[in-house]
Amino acid sequence: EIDETKLDNIEEFTDLFSRQVVKAPVKKKIEVKTKIKPVKILDSKRSQNVGILAQSLHVEFSEIENAIYNFDTSVISLEALQQIYELRATDEELAEIKRHLEEKKGVSLDRPEAFLHDLSSIPNFAERISCFMFQAEFEDAISTTMHKLDNLKHTCEFLMKNESLKKLFAIILTLGNYMNGGNGQRGQADGFGLEILSKLKDVKSKQSNITLLHFIVRTYLRACGGVLSAECALPVPEPGDVTRAAALDFGDVSTQLQHLSTQLDKCRKTTELVIENDPVTRGEVTTPETSKRLEVFKEKMNTFLNTAEEKLKMENENLEDCRNKFITTVKFYQYTPKGVKPEECEPKDFFCLWTSFCSDFKDMYKKEEQNAMKEKLKETKKQQEERKSLTQPKKEGGLKSRLQKLSSSKK
Repeated sequence: EIDETKLDNIEEFTDLFSRQVVKAPVKKKIEVKTKIKPVKILDSKRSQNVGILAQSLHVEFSEIENAIYNFDTSVISLEALQQIYELRATDEELAEIKRHLEEKKGVSLDRPEAFLHDLSSIPNFAERISCFMFQAEFEDAISTTMHKLDNLKHTCEFLMKNESLKKLFAIILTLGNYMNGGNGQRGQADGFGLEILSKLKDVKSKQSNITLLHFIVRTYLRACGGVLSAECALPVPEPGDVTRAAALDFGDVSTQLQHLSTQLDKCRKTTELVIENDPVTRGEVTTPETSKRLEVFKEKMNTFLNTAEEKLKMENENLEDCRNKFITTVKFYQYTPKGVKPEECEPKDFFCLWTSFCSDFKDMYKKEEQNAMKEKLKETKKQQEERKSLTQPKKEGGLKSRLQKLSSSKK
C-alpha cells in the first residue's frame, strides 16, 4: 500500500496541467431570406414545350431579334423560327403574364413565361415570321410547279421531234408489217396504235429468253452501228420523266397556282399591317436602329412581293403553254382517249401507254450496252496479251534456250 505524500508544488502542477475552459464564440445571427420561386403561369405541358425550345436554341435572345428583324437565318434557322412561331403565346397567356408583372413586380417569371414575354416585345414578331416563312414556302411551291410543267413539255418535245425515236418506230412498223404480211387487212399498215407498245415484250420467240422487244432493241442498235457507237443514243424518253409526266394533273396545278395567288395577297396585307403598326410609323419610337429595322423589312418584302407576282404570272403562262403542247402531242400521235375529245385528254391517259415500254426498253438497252462493254474489254485484253508475247524478248539463260543449244550441238 502506498499513501499519498505531501507536495509543496501542487499549485504549479495545477497551473500546468489543468484543463482549459474554452468559451464558445458568440455566433452572429444571419437572417436567411426565403428564396422566392419564379411564378409559373403556363400549364405544365405547355411550359415544358416552350422551355425545351428556348433551351435548344443555344443562342442569346439578341440573335433571335436579329433573325426576325433582318430575315437572317445564318444563326437561327428557318425551321427554328417556324417552331418559335408555332409556340408563340396566345392573347390570354400574354394578358396573364402582363397582369402578373403589374401586380407582383418583385416575383420574377419562370423561364418559359419570360421567353414568351420577350418575344412579345418584338413589334409584330408573329406577322414578321409568317412573312418570312411564306417566302420559303412560295419559292418551294413555285419551283416544284415549274419543274413539273417543264418536264412534261420536254417529254412532249422528245416524243414529237427526236430522230432516234422515229428510227425506232420505223423498225417496229417494218417488223409488224412483216409479221402480218399474210393478212390483206393488216399486212401493209402505215402506222400503229400506241397501245401495242406495252405488248411487245409479251410476244415470245422460239427462244424462251428472247421476246419481240429484245429483237427490236438489237435491231435498233445494229442500225445505229452498235450500242457503243457515238451515233447511238437511247431512243425513248427517260422512264422517270414519263412517270412524272403521267402524274401531272392540269387541274391540280391550276388550283395550286390559285392558292399561291391567294396566299400572296394575304402576305401583302400582312406586310402592310406590320408597316402600319410599327412604332416608327406610329411615331412612338424613332431611333436610327428602329428606323433601319423598318426599312429592311420594307425593302425585303417589296422585293419579294414584286418578284413573286412575276413568277406566278410566268407559271400561269407556262401552264397554258404546257397544256397546248400536250394536246399537240396527243394529236400528233392520233391518240383518241375513250369517251372524250383529244382536247380533254389527261396526261395520265396518254403517258400510261409509254411508261412500261420506256422502262423495259431502257433496261434491255443498258444490258446490251454492258454486254458490249464486257466484250470490248475482253478483246482489248486479248490484243494486249498478243502484243506483249510478240514484243517480249527471250531470256538467253532460260531453260528453253539451254535445251535448244544442247539440241543443236548434238546435231
